[in-house]
Amino acid sequence: MIQLSHVGLSYSPQDTGVLKDINLRICAGDCHLITGATGSGKSTLLGVIAGVLPRPLSGEFYSDASVGMVMQDPQVQLLRQTVGAEIAFALENMGVASKDMIGLVQSALREVGLWVSLETPVNSLSLGQKYRLMIAAQLVCRPDVLLLDEPWAQLDDTGVVELQSVLQRLLSEGIAIVIVEHQPQAFEQFYSHSWLLTSGTLQPKAPLTPLSFPATQAHCAPQSTSQLVIDAPKFTLQFDGGKRLFDCAGLQLFGGELVTLVGGNGTGKSTLLKTLLGCQADIIQVPIKVLGKRPKLGGFAQQLMMLFQRPSRQLFEATVHEELCFSLKRFKLPQSRAMEMLQRLGLAELSKHSPHTLSYGQQHLIALASLLCLQPRILLLDDPFAGLDDSYSQQIAELLQEAKQRGCAIVLASHRHLPQLQVDRCWTIQDKQLLGGCVEVKAVG
Repeated sequence: MIQLSHVGLSYSPQDTGVLKDINLRICAGDCHLITGATGSGKSTLLGVIAGVLPRPLSGEFYSDASVGMVMQDPQVQLLRQTVGAEIAFALENMGVASKDMIGLVQSALREVGLWVSLETPVNSLSLGQKYRLMIAAQLVCRPDVLLLDEPWAQLDDTGVVELQSVLQRLLSEGIAIVIVEHQPQAFEQFYSHSWLLTSGTLQPKAPLTPLSFPATQAHCAPQSTSQLVIDAPKFTLQFDGGKRLFDCAGLQLFGGELVTLVGGNGTGKSTLLKTLLGCQADIIQVPIKVLGKRPKLGGFAQQLMMLFQRPSRQLFEATVHEELCFSLKRFKLPQSRAMEMLQRLGLAELSKHSPHTLSYGQQHLIALASLLCLQPRILLLDDPFAGLDDSYSQQIAELLQEAKQRGCAIVLASHRHLPQLQVDRCWTIQDKQLLGGCVEVKAVG
């Protein structure tokens, strides 16, 4: 259905080429799994296969297939205001009769495990739920080829299991699937071809060991009388419109703690982090104190910083170096920290690039690096490992441990437990309850 022969692509005449010599043949019922380092061009390759990149290609490209694609950031694909309208958009353009649409739309939602009303506003969904929505929006048209860009990072474990069931059914129907993934073990039982994208070419890759998902993680109390930086008695996190996210018996965070906030898609992780930051305006007021006062956006200077799920929303300077220097200048901190951080992460060669031309994973790195340069007292991180390969994930884990040792308190939201991190405690959201929020602190000696 699709064939690429010696395909290359460059974004500028000075560029040596993101893709240099790509050879790939996609037939009905194939499942191709592609891995590669952060920034190696995996998403670009999917764009070439989908036919959405206007840049001239070298080599030969042939396609005789309808292609559906779900990008790393589903936000950039959203077109309509409600769930039903979003999925029905393609059906409308295909001329499907209105009376036939509702059944097709509801069936697509059920396939991806998104149990919401068709009238649900799209902007009320979490990023993971939006990823499911975009999968449904592609499946409703039954494409010949389905392209998925890093689904494991955006979906919780339940979503991954549901996606595995969907993939099995699609492959049995002869639909071809291409998955780009930093955690390919999650889909090992499906792929017929495994590739490593390196130096602009695809190299065959050996089979992988299946992933294991730890079911629990031990809680341990702080070992000293560290300063209490976040404190809240019993509260309910609830939107003004009445939707309750979860109840919490109390919440405490101490200086020098690294705490994970674990829960499924749509459970309220991002909403809690934004509440702590003071930028979640549409919730019922909760009795939370951060550094001794009520959270207020901009009220903590560089002491409180947050990495959002969509890093592109907090990148705005013309170059990567200027991005890291912006807040350093604002808070009169040494600007030398910017280049030191870029060199530490091996990103110095990107210093003059625009952050908006980088990959999703690279944008995550730059946004997080700009916060770490400030050495805040509290760091709120919303899924910081999304889009990162194992090497960068390890580097970020080391940087977080160093910040922790300086006394920085860190809350890291994730769909699942992170065995690569040395975590002090875990706040878990399940069955509309936040568990593990309070500890009994014991003084040393």
